[in-house]
Amino acid sequence: MRARARLAAVLVVLGAAACGHGADLSLYEQRLAYQRALHAVRVGRTGDFRREQAKLADYALHPYLVYHDAQRRISSLSAKRAASVRAALADTPLAPLFHRRWLNAQVRRGRWDVYLAHYEPSDDAAAQCNYLRALYRSGERDEALAQVRDLWVAPESQPKTCDPLFEAWIAARRLDQEAVWARLALALDAGEVSLGRYLLRFLTTDNAAAGRLYYDVHVRPRTVRSLGRFKDDDNGRRALRHGLLRYAQRDAEAALALWAKVGPKRDFGDADRLYIDERLTVAAAAAGRTPTRDPSSVSPESAERIAHALVRHRQWATVPRWINALPADVRAKPLFQYWLGRALMETGDADAGRAQLRGVAALRTYYGFLAAEDLGRTPALNAIAPREDEAARQALLDVPAVRRATELFAVGDLVNARREWRHALPGLTEPERRTLVELTAKIGWSAQAIFGARDGEMADLVAIRFPTPFLDTFRRHAFQSELPVHLLFAIARQESAFNPRAVSSAGARGLMQLMPRTAALVADRVRVKRPSRTELFDPNVNVRLGTHHLARLMRRYRGNRVLAAAAYNAGEQRVARWLRDAEGMPTTVWVERIPFRETRDYVKGVIAFAHVYARLAGEQPPVLAARERIIAPP
Repeated sequence: MRARARLAAVLVVLGAAACGHGADLSLYEQRLAYQRALHAVRVGRTGDFRREQAKLADYALHPYLVYHDAQRRISSLSAKRAASVRAALADTPLAPLFHRRWLNAQVRRGRWDVYLAHYEPSDDAAAQCNYLRALYRSGERDEALAQVRDLWVAPESQPKTCDPLFEAWIAARRLDQEAVWARLALALDAGEVSLGRYLLRFLTTDNAAAGRLYYDVHVRPRTVRSLGRFKDDDNGRRALRHGLLRYAQRDAEAALALWAKVGPKRDFGDADRLYIDERLTVAAAAAGRTPTRDPSSVSPESAERIAHALVRHRQWATVPRWINALPADVRAKPLFQYWLGRALMETGDADAGRAQLRGVAALRTYYGFLAAEDLGRTPALNAIAPREDEAARQALLDVPAVRRATELFAVGDLVNARREWRHALPGLTEPERRTLVELTAKIGWSAQAIFGARDGEMADLVAIRFPTPFLDTFRRHAFQSELPVHLLFAIARQESAFNPRAVSSAGARGLMQLMPRTAALVADRVRVKRPSRTELFDPNVNVRLGTHHLARLMRRYRGNRVLAAAAYNAGEQRVARWLRDAEGMPTTVWVERIPFRETRDYVKGVIAFAHVYARLAGEQPPVLAARERIIAPP
């Protein structure tokens, strides 16, 4: 029923454009024929596919039938036939996709000469490795091996197809120790500890001990306290530097004391000394120490981190100096503009503080809402209504990529629909881009409309950026759980942008991004059937269990949405750690102290989104309720 309703809604918007797309079939019938053709090609019913394809020669998605037909037999396509298919897919995102997959088929069949003849420069590591393998096999070994180093020195494991190339490169003695050190540093900085451990095998006898020490201080930073293990040579100083900076993340004061003790005795260069001093200053500020250095003596990146640390530790007297010293573009961030105003007020300069906050209060952001509330004002929404310009929408549908995007959405192919949507953008004017966002919202493609408005700097299209799909479902479960519906909308908007089929990299699913294990625990708690992974894509199942989960968190944290949102994102155990020694702290400061940037931004988003949704519903709630302003004892 939902699929039929969506098709019907799309048909209402696009119906006027049906003429000319198939001699005898309506647009709706073309969509059904397209889906029958796809099914036929996937199950190998070539005759059925050809019959349906013949009906769709003028249909917007005909190139996709060409692609799927060619994809079915891609391994057997000659270079001439592949070029013909690619030409048929020209001016669609399918052309480069098909070419890449056809090249990969040549690798699987061992046709390296064909791959080499038709390779085109790519940023993809697997494609680059395959090209160099083909070049190597063609006899151009030196040329191929000369290009391997940049591929090997990467912070993560490269695709398996690179392994034969790397083995040949290493066997040819092209791997040097600086390359090993460079990749070891990149891997550990990226948290790829297993890769770092693997790389130790490539260090020579002269470097092995120092390399192992470098790895050890990364995984066990306290190792740096054994200063006698670090020789005063290049490798020893490299490991010592890394260890000091890692240790500073655990105990900044102890790291500073070690540096004061060992620094003068080691032959570090001036650049290294400045780098270590600066990084330790940042770590000390993060731990609560007031910096004594001049803001101009550190890099802009370090100055930004120090300024934020001063806010987290409420060192209000020092905050203005560091914020005002930031580069103009960084200083202009709402975060720093808001906290500059708060710091001025906290240090007694109320007039300057209020003047500062008045500028922030004009923004429709988390900090803008806080600033408005601090000033006793109603937060600004600055909303403009979507235009109802049917003529502009119909004209836009004459753009082939736009037509393909809307048709792909209609038949449920969201992956390719998003590709076509992005493919259309470069050729559109600014007014046409706004029309595209409005059209996307009109046909019910909420997630893409949200992202399109955000990326297109159309923030004032508030109704499009904050839609209310599945309204009855959210209302029903909000009523059942005694939660405000605007909070449920804010969570779903932040989690999935209302894409019921969203899957996170961690495996969370659906509108409210539930992990299967969490969903099972919630189902057991409320005595309902445990959902399958597929059932978590059902909005009713997902919202029901997500709401019960959120309701329990709201009870645990005594109605504090900030804490409940943090726990929803990062887990209750982490929030328990973050709440230690936080009793009586302003909640807004506590949010800044959340160690994970993702969770900090998540909480700010939920609070801001909940306020927007409440205002769009005609309510006038505070941004933070009285019980949410101060961290209460657990």
